[in-house]
Amino acid sequence: MTTIYLINNGLTMNNLVFPETESLERKREKRLLSIEGEEESKNLVKLKYLQKVNAIYTSNYVMSIGSSKYLASSLGLDINIRSLLGERVLGYLGDKKIRMVNEMQENDFDYKLNGGESLNDVKKRMTKVINNILETEEDKNIAIFTHNVAITSFLSEYCEKGFNLDNRLILNYEDEAIVDGAWDGIRIIEMVFQKKELESISRKK
Repeated sequence: MTTIYLINNGLTMNNLVFPETESLERKREKRLLSIEGEEESKNLVKLKYLQKVNAIYTSNYVMSIGSSKYLASSLGLDINIRSLLGERVLGYLGDKKIRMVNEMQENDFDYKLNGGESLNDVKKRMTKVINNILETEEDKNIAIFTHNVAITSFLSEYCEKGFNLDNRLILNYEDEAIVDGAWDGIRIIEMVFQKKELESISRKK
């Protein structure tokens, strides 16, 4: 059996002011963890199930690498960076708000902005990189530090979709709410595979 822990830390600094010439995607890639986010990352080393991790992978975003560093240091593991684990590329927003785009994409997994990714695009690349990790790290416990939309897109392959009262996407697996529309703080989703065949999904935090 191979166990994957999909980890997202949404506690980032919101008072960073970038030059106007900086693109939206570059700004998102450079976002740092807030002080609270750093503290929550430190606390990951206290979780017993993460103490059994044999391999660590992260996206190339600063927030993901920063979230993984304490666990990696505690376990004496390298941090394997994979750009395919990055967050959804939004594309050109124009006069649209990110929340509006989120709702449109959650209702239509093929919808995307000019220069951006649809949720199905994200699911495709996430599936590709995670299948590769499953092949490389068979029968290990793996921590993957990635992002909320990336995780949601990947999980949608295995979960039942629904919507809450705020019209936000929710995902259920065997009557357990895995994604409930809220991504504040750290979220950890456990997935167990036999080879590449899914055995179970559960929300750990």
